[in-house]
Amino acid sequence: MKKILLSLSLIMIFSTIQVSALSLIHYWNFNGTNVPYLTEGTSKDVVLNPLTPISTDLSVTSSPATLIYQAIPGTTTAMSYWDITTGSTGNARNGEVAGNCLRPRDAWASMQLVLNIPSTGFSNVKIMYDSQRSGSGPSINTYSYSIDGGLNWIATGLSTTTNPVAIPSTGFVIQTVTITDINANNNPNLQFKILFSDPTNKAGNNRIDNITVEGDILARVNSTFTDNVTMYPNPCNSGIVTFDKTVSVEVYNMVGRLMKSSSNTSSLITNDLAKGVYIIRLDGQASQKLVVE
Repeated sequence: MKKILLSLSLIMIFSTIQVSALSLIHYWNFNGTNVPYLTEGTSKDVVLNPLTPISTDLSVTSSPATLIYQAIPGTTTAMSYWDITTGSTGNARNGEVAGNCLRPRDAWASMQLVLNIPSTGFSNVKIMYDSQRSGSGPSINTYSYSIDGGLNWIATGLSTTTNPVAIPSTGFVIQTVTITDINANNNPNLQFKILFSDPTNKAGNNRIDNITVEGDILARVNSTFTDNVTMYPNPCNSGIVTFDKTVSVEVYNMVGRLMKSSSNTSSLITNDLAKGVYIIRLDGQASQKLVVE
């Protein structure tokens, strides 16, 4: 009887702990058809005609994530555009190749790159990207974030090597920024901004590739999703997980790769999954951890 109670206690303790490995929340690789590139010949006044936002190549949140290159509010009218050049694999995920990277043009001309990155269900948000500049491009990137959808911007509560950070002119370098402000956790209105500046280099551009947003999933390892669907057992060592409703299921590993999916089902076979932690997404919205033992 004591052994049974001890086992139950251990299960209850384990079911409420968080696994510390960061999981991929959002990812832009700029290699897909979701990128509405402009060229120099079709450049527009971004104050009057904003560039089209770029959606992510992967997101696990129900709210969409987008990226936009635009003029800083209150600045003078600036002509600017973006196009592509050869990318990098430094921060590439899921086997992506060094295809294209985003090249924000005239980045010094009162422009900003704004990432709308909802962190719903996640904490300890970390942003990473590959960066390079042309020989006469801006050599400095400055970071800030907003917890209210861009109404106010904050430059404190960031963990990075420096802020601003130096951008190399040869070879791509991975830049890493962690938002330590707890108000950025589980925030559907979280945004991140990169400003380009340089007192002398005002004729070139920056190159940006493989933007990733990672975090710790806040949902505890338990049996109930936010939409009241029950999943059991969790942890699972029986080879099958059961849901108490018919759902569509997506299984992601901790780097955001889709491992398997199924529609209109009330169970999930786990025999083909390696032991570890996975993110289960139901009906394209609710996310939860699953531990496969």
